Amino acid sequence: MLPDTLAQQIRAQLTWLISSGVLSPDDELPPARSLAASLGVNFHTVRGAYRKLEEDGLVESRRGRRSRVARFEPRHLWPQERAARTHLVGVVLPSLANPFYADLLEGAQDAARHSDTMLVVVTTRDDQAFALRSIAQLAAKGADGVVVVSHDISTLVEQAADAAGDRRLPLVTIDRPGSHGHSVEADLDSAGYLAARHLVEDGHRAIGLVTIQGPPSNVAPIETGLRRALDEAGLRLQDQDVIRAEGWDLLAGAAAIRALTGPDGRLTGPDRPTALVAISDLLAISTIRALGHAGLRVPADMAVTGIDDIQLAALVEPALTTVSLPARSMGVRALEVLERLWDGAVDRPARSVLDVQLTIRESCGPHAS
Repeated sequence: MLPDTLAQQIRAQLTWLISSGVLSPDDELPPARSLAASLGVNFHTVRGAYRKLEEDGLVESRRGRRSRVARFEPRHLWPQERAARTHLVGVVLPSLANPFYADLLEGAQDAARHSDTMLVVVTTRDDQAFALRSIAQLAAKGADGVVVVSHDISTLVEQAADAAGDRRLPLVTIDRPGSHGHSVEADLDSAGYLAARHLVEDGHRAIGLVTIQGPPSNVAPIETGLRRALDEAGLRLQDQDVIRAEGWDLLAGAAAIRALTGPDGRLTGPDRPTALVAISDLLAISTIRALGHAGLRVPADMAVTGIDDIQLAALVEPALTTVSLPARSMGVRALEVLERLWDGAVDRPARSVLDVQLTIRESCGPHAS
């Protein structure tokens, strides 16, 4: 809903400049009389806007000194009272380059369409600080709520929960196990377990893992599930068989595999693993390609599984065995949770964990070591 007074409009514009970082902490606001003159409004109108910004915690005023921007805290942008719905919801996610996120976004869009809601999508390139700033900007624009994908916003959720009175911004986290507040996740522990158990049942006794460096919380459960499957079979994940790429994309995965496929590389030596579980389909596809360049056939020389089940998984050669994550359903569920939060139907944080399913294709033929 648009501000209905000049003071509210001035307040909203200054709030946006603060949330966007155009006005930084300790920046001075123009003298109220000067700003009033330049805008052609009454001095008391500007004073009213400044006073409200001070109540919001965005501005500090002292007698005899000009008003200054306070230290930025996103929770100061949370709505102080329940306003009319804007039917605008923010979605903050790392990237659209990964098809998993694109599928998730399509599910969110489907749910938004049914509730006459518009999505505002922000991609962060895995920049945590930018994600937090974006949430603040969405709050400043009066969003009904924000869906945050694969970013850690636990501190922000705690601040929102501690805010006084009814000052709240509905937040739902997707794909971040262990996050505070309302969350929607795939059962990643089962994903790792199903992938590894399938390889064990195919006869593999030496199984490696293709993951990323410094795995975040949406990766750790996959490794936990994988180790559980190996433990049940009396096997272990050897440290030298954990391959860490520098990122999620195809190039990062290929680079990590190429480093281990030289003449003396781990993946071409006599004690190499005979199968690899990749934590994402993109890493699995890059693994297959890099292994091929090194003269290793998939699955004859090395079986490979992925996790996600993006559309490309069925089109690569050989077609990728993978664990299907319900990306679209996760997007739908997150919007449903926001709707219930707005309606007051949820009074405590809820964690939704969606089932996963093994999809068997050609990249994991039986291979007894």
